[in-house]
Amino acid sequence: MGTVTRPDQVGPRHLVEVALRYAAHGWPVLPLHTPHGGRCSCTAADCGSPGKHPRTARGLHDASTDLDRIRAWWGRWPDANLGVATGAASGLLVLDVDLPDGPATLARLETEHGRVPATCEQRTGSGGRQLLFAHPGQAVGNRTRLQPGIDVRGDGGYIVVPPSIHAKGGRYRWTGRIAPAPPPSWLLHMLDRTRTPDAPSVEVPVMSVPAGSREQRYAASALHDELTRLASAVEGARNDMLNRAAFNLGQLTAAGMLDPDQITTELERVATGIGLGPAETRRTIASGLAAGRQHPRTAPAPPPPDSRFLAAPVRRIAARRR
Repeated sequence: MGTVTRPDQVGPRHLVEVALRYAAHGWPVLPLHTPHGGRCSCTAADCGSPGKHPRTARGLHDASTDLDRIRAWWGRWPDANLGVATGAASGLLVLDVDLPDGPATLARLETEHGRVPATCEQRTGSGGRQLLFAHPGQAVGNRTRLQPGIDVRGDGGYIVVPPSIHAKGGRYRWTGRIAPAPPPSWLLHMLDRTRTPDAPSVEVPVMSVPAGSREQRYAASALHDELTRLASAVEGARNDMLNRAAFNLGQLTAAGMLDPDQITTELERVATGIGLGPAETRRTIASGLAAGRQHPRTAPAPPPPDSRFLAAPVRRIAARRR
């Protein structure tokens, strides 16, 4: 389930070992960015979730229990924070009790409905609590706000887990290492009452590939692929996916292969369509494009002809001579 680890014991070797332990327990693991002096390793100046968002291209969609994949991730990012998928993927429903309002709200709810059962629990790096319950087997929304300071992480979400470090310097640590208990009935009842429809789906129109140069065709295809990935992003990973799309496409604007105004328009349309706020969307796109321009990218060179086909006529001629 995890161990309580002193900060001076945490190192790259320990992080990958813990990640493998979570995966062996059946919890899909995800490498997250790492805070350094209050800044995020993603290098975005206005990062809204330092040390909490995924490092991989597909975000939460990449969460895995594959041990070789996990070793490769921490081989590439040895200091990565650890994330664990919630919901049906891991069998977890998480009650998130944030400061400053969460503790008082939870105390009131327990007075009204009864105490929550003893269960697997962690103390977050910011001092809040997260209570891990067994998934009830029915659809559970993610980031569902129940009361002031209280929300739920469910299907399509993830949490940061020990021994990850918070941007403020605190470590996440387990305070209760028993198996996740079934959620209290009053919690499930509240979730039923607060159930809201998912963000509207967004269709990405099929873009005609221009008949121009190979670079133009590559750029048009890249734009369509990024919009398609963004349109399918799940809650909790949408802003990160938008930032990655803007960065990747910004690389192509630096090489003169795409129009930044077109990119901004298309990304704004899809991002707001999947539920991101307009102001947040504009900030993320501007930041991602600016970062991408610092790393120009051009269309890859075409692959060389397959030597098997080049050699085939020679072999046929030789066969006829025999």
